[in-house]
Amino acid sequence: MGMVFTIVILGLIIFLHELGHFATAKYFGMPVTEFAIGMGPKIFSLKKNETTYSIRILPLGGFVNIEGMQPERFDLEVFKKEKMDEIIEELKNETGNKDNEIEDEKFIDEVERRLSKVVEKELKRQENIQKNGFFAKSPFSRFVVLIAGVVMNFISALAVLFIILSVAGVLPPKYSQAIVGGVEQSSKVNGRLKVNDKILAINGKNISNWSEMTKRIGEISKNYKNEDIALKILRDNKEITENVKLTYNEEAKGNILGVHLLSQKSTIGERVKISFSMFGDYFKITLDGVRMLITGKVAMKEMTGPVGLPKIVGEAYGQGGIFAMLGVFVLISINIGIMNLLPIPALDGGRLIFVIPEFFGIKVNKKIEEKIHMIGMIFLLVLMLVIVFFDVTKYFQ
Repeated sequence: MGMVFTIVILGLIIFLHELGHFATAKYFGMPVTEFAIGMGPKIFSLKKNETTYSIRILPLGGFVNIEGMQPERFDLEVFKKEKMDEIIEELKNETGNKDNEIEDEKFIDEVERRLSKVVEKELKRQENIQKNGFFAKSPFSRFVVLIAGVVMNFISALAVLFIILSVAGVLPPKYSQAIVGGVEQSSKVNGRLKVNDKILAINGKNISNWSEMTKRIGEISKNYKNEDIALKILRDNKEITENVKLTYNEEAKGNILGVHLLSQKSTIGERVKISFSMFGDYFKITLDGVRMLITGKVAMKEMTGPVGLPKIVGEAYGQGGIFAMLGVFVLISINIGIMNLLPIPALDGGRLIFVIPEFFGIKVNKKIEEKIHMIGMIFLLVLMLVIVFFDVTKYFQ
């Protein structure tokens, strides 16, 4: 199941990322020749108007081929020669004429007719590239197209977080008030605390949510000597103080208060707000990971790539089911978004570095830029091979 879920999750994330590039490129009138999910040989393709939509065999990425991203010089004479050779071979196969000598007048006329048609079509294409190609557009248009993939990753992550919260229907502990929903019979607070009691402070320290309350109890538990714990609570709209003792729990291997959270329903507004807050938490975790990788605090072999991902996804599904899969989707979406923003040539962030100066009238030679991106692509391929190697070794550990 890990492999299936990984392919589905990665496929959807890549599709949304590339859809961002594709939709904005189309909006600005840029010619797009291919929208591909996956890499390597095609296993399915469909052409509509100027664009080929394809699925490729390796689910390791995707791309949108926007005309005009590579500053190539069109040579009409070279194009004619290449196409003439192709047309001649094509006609030979159609007519069964395998001779090297071509003397048939009708044959020559047909070659010229087809060549003229192909050249006319190509000249229109080249004219469109010069007018509407990627580099022909304004810096703003190119900036939007380049950033759109990352924006789609972040928007989809926010949307999934909102769905998770909506399906659950209740506030997560971190955002729930510390209200007692139940008291364990074996707990020492049984009879002292009641359902609907709202814990406001512990030993004089204010508590704003359930997670803060459990964290505070955990801190006290480390050096607990059976002393009283002062709880400031709100009961029946009155603030009172209850002095209670913690209870040792064998399963938790520590002292606990012995109460359960009262489930609190969330409003749409709260779910939106919490979605952004949780997104920020995921974002920070990912940035911390990137920082530790760059500074060497985390070794390269600790990274997980597409080959090692099925193992992690399978374990997550076994522990948390579909909700865990949604969480994995969020984490990978944000990871891919941030990684694409890194200023590495060939990535979206690397291309943005060359677009942003143009807002201030500073232009970089496009041929030099493409050479830099080519070096970046080679670096990324080598990095991917290293990550795949470490991924494979993890399956034997």
